[in-house]
Amino acid sequence: MKNIALFTMMVLGLVVCSPVQADSPLALMERDEWAGTYFKGHKLGFTHGRVERQGKDVVVHTRVFFRLKAGGENQTTIITQVTTLDEKLRLKKFSLLQEIMGSRQRVLGHWVDGKLEYEVTTSGYQKTKSMVFPPDVVPSSTAWLNILDRGLEVGKKGTLKLFIEPFQMIVPMTYEVLRREKTDIAGKSHDAFVVTQEYAGMKTTLWVSPTGSVLRESTQQGFESQQEDKVKAQEMGKEVISVSNFITLSLVTPNRPIKNPGRLKALTLKMSALKRADSVPEDQRQKIKKVEADGHGGFTALVEIMQEAVMTQPGPKRPVSGVLDPVHLEEAAEIQSRNGLIRGQARVIIGKEPDAWKAALLINRWVYANMEKVMVDSFTALDALNSMRGECQSHTNLFTALARAEGIPTRVVNGLVYSSQYKGFLYHAWPEVYVGEWRALDPTFGQDAVDATHIKLSVGNYQGAIKLMEFLGKVQVEIVEN
Repeated sequence: MKNIALFTMMVLGLVVCSPVQADSPLALMERDEWAGTYFKGHKLGFTHGRVERQGKDVVVHTRVFFRLKAGGENQTTIITQVTTLDEKLRLKKFSLLQEIMGSRQRVLGHWVDGKLEYEVTTSGYQKTKSMVFPPDVVPSSTAWLNILDRGLEVGKKGTLKLFIEPFQMIVPMTYEVLRREKTDIAGKSHDAFVVTQEYAGMKTTLWVSPTGSVLRESTQQGFESQQEDKVKAQEMGKEVISVSNFITLSLVTPNRPIKNPGRLKALTLKMSALKRADSVPEDQRQKIKKVEADGHGGFTALVEIMQEAVMTQPGPKRPVSGVLDPVHLEEAAEIQSRNGLIRGQARVIIGKEPDAWKAALLINRWVYANMEKVMVDSFTALDALNSMRGECQSHTNLFTALARAEGIPTRVVNGLVYSSQYKGFLYHAWPEVYVGEWRALDPTFGQDAVDATHIKLSVGNYQGAIKLMEFLGKVQVEIVEN
């Protein structure tokens, strides 16, 4: 499955905290609370949230910890953030640190004159950027305080502009206070408001005390957090959930199996439970033949997918010109194409090959042959090069960095691919290169031309991952012809 830690992080990132001081409005109370996090009843990790007042400012400390077994070893992910808000709960600054198996990414940001100035640092990469950031945009780590500030009343609903700090993206989030009911926490009954939140296709349900304490939170995918004391929340026990436990979460089982998927040249399928009529993109090998409303607020699309065509003409010389978006040649936090180690390795792989397409094939075959295929996450291409092991995202990031380093425009594609082992479609990532036209390869599978079971759903590392959330656990696939 593509980037397990990414999806888990998306569902565990909420602050869960209860008040210790009751002489302020709910949103401004000082709070300190812990919660255990679970997947289908199995302990996955914990979250900790602490809210304190420093003069007129509100400072929020959040920590998310979870542990999985991947590649035969424990994989620990820790996300730590300190966010400072003014008295109106508007962002002033934040510091975010993400750690996965020794790999680190730090994002430091501060608001000034309608813009967010921020610095992103990973191994071999450091860059300062800015983005337009209206004062009504709220950080995801503190969004719950903004909801409390609007009031807990049955029937209350609203929309927030949510800033996803790890991805540096703004997306809309809707919420609604549905009802009031009793909920059981550690054998005790509590009066609670039931609140739903939805963003990026992910919906969570929260049970909230009248004083604003999040007692429990659950998702449709089987994740749950429950308020616990500090000691119990941090008790992990000996059982470690394997990444394989998440396969059923991501698996899309069609109406019949596909034989020899790696050799499949054409595939026609029906995709249902789509959020929008244009949810599934079209490209050089993927065409939408028909789209219909399903009568339940979603859409069904008839999709025709072809194996990537054979390149019959020589490719352009490196560096390739003519690509419409220069971002496909740029370095990024996870794609360190200007790093000396990346550039040096790219030159070793390609040698003096001037043809961009032939160079891309050399990179594709080198990554496939040299990277160990294990479901272990890494933040960046440089992390993948240093460890030479990882899942599809690691293979794709490394390919992308090596190709861009040699002047080959490359983009990351996200979607589904058929697995003979699981007899269904799993979420996957692969690259596309621009060599006069866009062409899809797969360094994880060693395919110079991707097979017809590669269903493209989005483009881009962060933007693409956010878009995938609208499909996860919802989309259904029926094979019409193969």
